[in-house]
Parts: sequence; structure tokens; C-alpha cells
Amino acid sequence: MKYMLLIYAEESAWAALSPDQVAQEMGAYFAYSDALGKAGVMVGGDELQPVATAKTVAVRGGAAEVVDGPFADIKEALGGYYLIECESMEDAVRWAAQCPGARHGRVEVRPVMAH
Repeated sequence: MKYMLLIYAEESAWAALSPDQVAQEMGAYFAYSDALGKAGVMVGGDELQPVATAKTVAVRGGAAEVVDGPFADIKEALGGYYLIECESMEDAVRWAAQCPGARHGRVEVRPVMAH
């Protein structure tokens, strides 16, 4: 089964890091991605642009309503994701607990609907 690991963190916390700290954190993500790949569970994943670059779209009365940023006022923003394939939710949760994002934010584990 496929699972999305959705990484949420406060963008302002990343902005406060020194270049060396950013390099260290990114190194942790690269190592984590490598571990997922070596385990054969990695399907995909990417870092997302800052939330200020987002648009939220809703269609009401046949017309698209577009607003800047996320729909809800949030403290933590979705900053990236991994798509993994595991035997069980328990396995996916174990991988999420190893994600560097779990140390400074939250990692939501959500099963992908199989069609």
C-alpha cells in the first residue's frame, strides 16, 4: 500500500537557521531519502516552495475563486512530502518517525486510495 508522508513545519523556523544549520538539516533529509531508496519503499517526494507562493482554488456558482496562500490560517505549513510503499500503516509510521521533519514539526501519514 502507498502512503503519503506529509511534512509540516513552521517556515519561520527554517528562515532563522544559519547556513550551516540549513546544510546540516538538508543533509539529514538527503540521508533519509537515501535510506528510503535503499529499503525499496521510496516512490517519490519533493520539497515544496514556501506557502506564500501557493494559490487556493474553489469553484462556486461555476466560477473559480482564487486566493493567495493556503485556505486556512495555519501555524505549520506543508513543506514537502514523501510517497512511500509499505506493507502496513505501522511500517509507514516507523518511516515517518525517522523523517527529519518529525524532529522540528509534524509528519502526517496518510494512506493513498487504491483504485
